[in-house]
Amino acid sequence: MKLKIITGLSGSGKTTALRAYEDMGYYAMDNSPAYLIEKFIELNETQANPIEKMAVVIDFRSHNLDSDMKQSFLNLKEKNEDTEIIYIYCNDSVLLTRYNEHRRPHPLGDYGNVADGIEKEKELLKEIRQISDRFIDTSNYNAKELKKVIEDSASNENNMIINLLSFGYKYGVSEDFDFIFDVRFLPNPFYIYELKPLNGTDEKLKAYLDQFPIIDEFLDDTYKLLTKLIPEFKNQGKNTLTIAIGCTGGKHRSVYIAQALYEKMKDDDYILIMKHREKDRW
Repeated sequence: MKLKIITGLSGSGKTTALRAYEDMGYYAMDNSPAYLIEKFIELNETQANPIEKMAVVIDFRSHNLDSDMKQSFLNLKEKNEDTEIIYIYCNDSVLLTRYNEHRRPHPLGDYGNVADGIEKEKELLKEIRQISDRFIDTSNYNAKELKKVIEDSASNENNMIINLLSFGYKYGVSEDFDFIFDVRFLPNPFYIYELKPLNGTDEKLKAYLDQFPIIDEFLDDTYKLLTKLIPEFKNQGKNTLTIAIGCTGGKHRSVYIAQALYEKMKDDDYILIMKHREKDRW
């Protein structure tokens, strides 16, 4: 049986991931202790029409029911050869924002304290994280984008996730960026009256920037650099990279370059996600 074990931090998107697998035909189960899944596998093997694909969320809620979660996870991998443990997480500031937006207390925090709960949950899942096979950082994803990552991973042998992100320096640089390319060396359409209202996806703006030879040189050099370095990151066990392209406001040059880089990389063997951080400000 193909088994996907979804674990990780509360609020990071485990339920969204589970639903994505369910949409792909997986039998889905939420909040089940690992030892019960082990029994389920044994029972499934005796059925005339056994379940072939299953996705299950196993997280801190199993801790009170399972004295050794880590060993239970290892037992599952031993009993069912095609088992993948997927650890879903995001940075603390994003988790805090998500909890505050939904006005929810953290289930592990004293008196619902979110920051306290996050730290306790990390500690509870520390050993599970160490034995996980794949990691998905959802700090820069909405539900639709996470669903795309899950769907693409099903048909992509190379599970390397590449996030291409345009942003504006005036709104800050995130600690989640692995690479930052500053494209403020390019002519700024902001100062051209008819181009100022447009964004980097507009054909008229693209036609304006296309005329500068430095852009093709920059794109070729950047693509060659990334093509060389990405496999090295993967060899070191990193399966997610965020490549950020920045200009002043995140509307013109960074969007244009990010889109162009996406076109160069879209047929490579990666799970490629495109996002414009400042889109709501355009």
